[in-house]
Amino acid sequence: MIKTKGQSAMEYLMTYGWAILVVMVVGIAMWQLGIFNMGSSATTMTGFPKLKPQLAGTGLTADGVFNGVFTNGIGTKIKIYQVVVKDKSTGNIICCAQETPTVGGFPECAIGPGDSLISVAGTEMAQSMNDGAPVASGENFEVKLGSGNQCLVAGAKKGSVYNIEVQIGYDVTISGQTTYHTDSGTIRGALE
Repeated sequence: MIKTKGQSAMEYLMTYGWAILVVMVVGIAMWQLGIFNMGSSATTMTGFPKLKPQLAGTGLTADGVFNGVFTNGIGTKIKIYQVVVKDKSTGNIICCAQETPTVGGFPECAIGPGDSLISVAGTEMAQSMNDGAPVASGENFEVKLGSGNQCLVAGAKKGSVYNIEVQIGYDVTISGQTTYHTDSGTIRGALE
């Protein structure tokens, strides 16, 4: 009698345990694919361990213009050599700005220059950032890319949700030694 109660309990746990596990896996997969997102208008970010975006000053328009305000959180002066924006839904580069010619092994932008600028403390640096754009520790810098409708994401229309990856190539010089780095992360929000 005791043996059959134990067997019944095990069969119950196995049957319903597997069913609950399958529902959880499907739910997590749907959540990761963004199926439950109802077009949130809040701008969010992940990543960016050293160069932090200021979300209030960061966004993408349906017309293809990316504006971003970032803070140098590295603790020393840096020089920015490249900014690349990728559409996460396609994986394609949609716009970029870089020093010409490239330095530090940063890959060359596959897209034409367009209208791009990086602004540090109100001083604008053109698309060709000769010798990099210097940014002091704790200082903000602004990136504006694609004012010629070049930062278009797939299916872009005002109010739809975008999901982009931003990569920033920079160098750090300490005790005469220069090293090149890339900081990146994802920014998500509604097209303005």
